[in-house]
Amino acid sequence: MKISKIEFENFRNFMEHGEIRCSTDGKVTIIYGKNGDGKTTLHQLFQWIFYGQVHFNKTTTDRLYNLQYESERSFGDTFHVMGSIDFEHDGAQYSIRRTYTYRKGLADSEKIAEDFSLNRMDEDFNWRRLDRPRETIEKLLPSGLSDYFFFDGESMIADLRVKGKDSAGKLRKALYSMFDLDVLEAAINHVGETKLKTTVLGKLYLSKGTISSGSQIAVIKTNIEGAQTRLERLGRDLESAQKRKTECQSVLVSVSEQIGGFKSKADYERQRKTLKAQRDLFLRNADNAQAHFGDQVSEMFPQLLISKAVQDAKQKIHLKIEKNRLPSGISKKLIAYLTDQTTTHCICGNPLCDAERQHISAYLDMMPPRSYTSLYQDFSKTAKMWGRGYDKSGIEDSIMTVLANNEQAAKCDVQIRELDEAEKKSPDIEDLIVARQQAEQEIIELDDKISKIRTEIKKYEIYLKKQMQDFDNATKENTAAEKVNRKIRIMEEVAAYFRKKLDDESVSYSHRLEENIQSLIDDMLTSRRKVTVSPEFAVRVTDSFNDESKSEGQFAVVSFAYIGGILKMLQSEEHLSSKEYPLVLDGPFSKLDPDQRQNVVNMIPQFAPQVILFSKDDLHEVFSAESIGRVWTIVSNEEKNIARIEEGHLWN
Repeated sequence: MKISKIEFENFRNFMEHGEIRCSTDGKVTIIYGKNGDGKTTLHQLFQWIFYGQVHFNKTTTDRLYNLQYESERSFGDTFHVMGSIDFEHDGAQYSIRRTYTYRKGLADSEKIAEDFSLNRMDEDFNWRRLDRPRETIEKLLPSGLSDYFFFDGESMIADLRVKGKDSAGKLRKALYSMFDLDVLEAAINHVGETKLKTTVLGKLYLSKGTISSGSQIAVIKTNIEGAQTRLERLGRDLESAQKRKTECQSVLVSVSEQIGGFKSKADYERQRKTLKAQRDLFLRNADNAQAHFGDQVSEMFPQLLISKAVQDAKQKIHLKIEKNRLPSGISKKLIAYLTDQTTTHCICGNPLCDAERQHISAYLDMMPPRSYTSLYQDFSKTAKMWGRGYDKSGIEDSIMTVLANNEQAAKCDVQIRELDEAEKKSPDIEDLIVARQQAEQEIIELDDKISKIRTEIKKYEIYLKKQMQDFDNATKENTAAEKVNRKIRIMEEVAAYFRKKLDDESVSYSHRLEENIQSLIDDMLTSRRKVTVSPEFAVRVTDSFNDESKSEGQFAVVSFAYIGGILKMLQSEEHLSSKEYPLVLDGPFSKLDPDQRQNVVNMIPQFAPQVILFSKDDLHEVFSAESIGRVWTIVSNEEKNIARIEEGHLWN
């Protein structure tokens, strides 16, 4: 199978219609997105379209529709959530589409309809709707292995670290289905045991009671059936209690991790108080700068009014002086001396005639009470002061101070709003502590309950064994009953054969998986790690001291090797070798060091013929340009919780 296109509309934070086209030529399709933008949402979209299943974080809403879109609808309006995938499988083109229809209510919207269709293109290039789409999808891409095709690295790490047995159980069930071992398991369960009344052996065993006569045999048979019924009920109770204990243990681990990562109400309030104090300080600085600006303007207002007139006057006087060529430093005494008839020579030594004395005398008509030079100099000083207009640099500094402080105050407001939103989404640490205490207390109670159930089971098993011994003794002299016993022995041999074959196959597949994972880990990790896979498919990775790895990065590598080993084993099966399974990977590359990341990236294309990769990290330096096909980026509007997808690498 190779996915060519995925479309969606109104799915979670992707309100608008979106489309992602994927490379089908062996090159990697990369979808970039920052934390919170919607990478996990798109990753879950694949699961929802194929199987109608989503596994979102418990801290987030489980509503599939966009809340902003819903808020814009009126009461009673209907709206849709849609997702579709086009893919090619075994030379044929398919298109799968899933649609949920909702009606807007007073509080929440109600899902009122669901449509799921699978179409295949015929030889004439027409789409034909197929019957039994779920069964067809199950054959093409088994839901039991969907967690490994649509691989959430973070979730897989959690499974390996926290839910080892549960994860192993899911894998065991999925692989049994792929390798047809579930048929053997079903046969074993069908034959069953004599102590189970609903199985073949159980029914054969109890049939001896109908062959033999006597009230004693009838009473024993009734006792056996009663004990069997009670044991069946106790078995269901035990399974339910153990399942609930596993859930509580997962909650306990999850809550404990959240306590270490989430802030308390007090933490939020302290941070909010600090931000408000910073904002108020910036606002005060802005007010002070604005007040100073007002004072500056008031002081300079008269100057601003006459500055132009002063400058014009200064310019005109300057032009007048230039026009009349008033000598610098001229005085009345000097003119009187030069025009005196007794003065025969100028101070420069040249002789003076009457015409020259007359020309010099003309200056007396222009001479004010004070000298031109002195007067002009005084006026220039005044003009310089009054004609400057205003202190430009001072005014500008005041304005910039106001703007800068207002900008910083606005940033504080944004941070406060972001803090408020984060607090809304984040559970209070006190609530988490209470949840942890409740989980711990429930585990204690469940342990006590499990212990009591096991004690009661043991009691009824002893009782049942005694009743069956009495039943065997009471019926052993009956010839017909002996024939039944022979049938029972034959069926027990059949069951034993099935069990041995299943055990042998389980050991074989677990060894192969172990070898595959070990080979991949050896290639991806620089330090030596030993992989062990039990016949129940529980995975354990240890170092040279037989200690399990605690590193987040090493667990991430193990998770990649885990899925790689599974897919590699599937590819090696003859009846599965013709099938191709895509790998849609939401991988925690941030937990890997550079060498680990490069090693993982080099191995990923070996896992599957098509790889669709979600990442918050820039992978263009890790993947070669030749290995990258199509690239998309999630663009998010955090304020309105709306995102869209655009083609290309849009990060700087």
